[in-house]
Amino acid sequence: MTQLNKARPSVQAAQSDKLFVGPLLRWQALTVGERFVCTNIVLLPVWWVLGVYEYMPLLLLLGVAAYEWRRHGKIHLKQPSLPVVASFVFGIYVIVQRLFLLTRVLGGVKEAVVFSFCPACWLWYIQSNNIRIRLEVVAWALTVSVMQMLGFWFLLQFAIPESILLPPPPTLLALLTGDTIPRGETGSLNALLPYTPRSLFGTEQNRFSMFFSFPEFFGLVAGFIGIVALDIENRLWSWLLLLACAFLIFLSATRAVWVALPLVMILRYLFKNSGNLWTPPIIFALAAIASFTILSVPPAGNFVLDKFTHSATAIDQARAGSTDTRLEIYKQTWQAFTENPLWGYGLLPERMEGASTIRIGSHSVILGELLYLKGLVGTVIFMFFWVSLLISFYQTRSGRPLTGFCAWFLYTLVAPTMAVAYTMPASQLLLVLCAAMRRPKLKPGLSKSRSPKQASPKVCNLSVNS
Repeated sequence: MTQLNKARPSVQAAQSDKLFVGPLLRWQALTVGERFVCTNIVLLPVWWVLGVYEYMPLLLLLGVAAYEWRRHGKIHLKQPSLPVVASFVFGIYVIVQRLFLLTRVLGGVKEAVVFSFCPACWLWYIQSNNIRIRLEVVAWALTVSVMQMLGFWFLLQFAIPESILLPPPPTLLALLTGDTIPRGETGSLNALLPYTPRSLFGTEQNRFSMFFSFPEFFGLVAGFIGIVALDIENRLWSWLLLLACAFLIFLSATRAVWVALPLVMILRYLFKNSGNLWTPPIIFALAAIASFTILSVPPAGNFVLDKFTHSATAIDQARAGSTDTRLEIYKQTWQAFTENPLWGYGLLPERMEGASTIRIGSHSVILGELLYLKGLVGTVIFMFFWVSLLISFYQTRSGRPLTGFCAWFLYTLVAPTMAVAYTMPASQLLLVLCAAMRRPKLKPGLSKSRSPKQASPKVCNLSVNS
């Protein structure tokens, strides 16, 4: 059966060719799945102009399903793994919760499909067909994306006047639907606003989101690319990409990523230099428990925020009052959660007490999106999925770079103070990409004594994995 990871005949005929020709990636040397990933990463600015970020997981999934059905008349799926089952159960819980609370059932169905069912289907398809995307291919596409961001920033600084962006131009989807009013204060899914203008929101400096709609999501993407950069074998390429990502994180002014990324780099260094990396699985279990028990406790979260505020003075000054506002949000959210801890509230309220636009339950995945909205029942289901995803990465660790593990920890560390870490649909695709990011297996005729460095980084090793 030809899946997305099967090489085309032209690719199979060129298995001894190099993956790169100078700085360029050889298109003929890629599998169908790698071409799919490269194309969508490079076309991120196009998805932004179209305004389809909210529906990207579903649209791309439907595209793959149509491709499989057209070629084979069916979609090959094996027995689902624990993370897949847990994700489906979480989505079903969201729908049942809305029915139980009698609040916007249709909205609950949409949330379940976009936030739970789509990632579950992606993970199910990747695991069933053993889809493998090489790190070098992903790194090259992300490098092109970073060059797009840097070039866009240069144009915004020196060529594109602010008057063109005020009022923000609508996306194509917003024009077609008539929904041209920006939703949110610092970002919008239906407006082409690459940064938060000083003159519009009264901030001391522009807070960039580029073509990612929200500064927080932009910072998370930059942090993810920085993690990928650490696994690149070419040191010059690795360091240049990492430095560029640090600059992009600074432009986003996303403090949670500024704190989490160095911690992830330290964890990665410890794993990398601990002798045998895969012998102590208990390390991952302890880290997972620590992430959810320590960082989700308000005093611990306040401690992290306080330490970061003193170590990143420049960003804190640029967003004066942000920390105090967040602490008040977390305080009122926690108080509301204690009043209804089991099932949660299902929906965010219109506004927070004493504020006109900020809502209780915002700015946090753990405290807001899980405990406050989904209650203890939903939180336990999601935690089971989250930990089982890490275990799944460990069980399929052969040929897997550290990017997937580091991305898991990055998402976990920013979850207490960032809402888009998982709820932004496009951010889930990064985790899906981590699940597929593995080296292809060696061909039967290739000696197993050859090291992975000799066998696959620059040689197009594209055997079909069933």
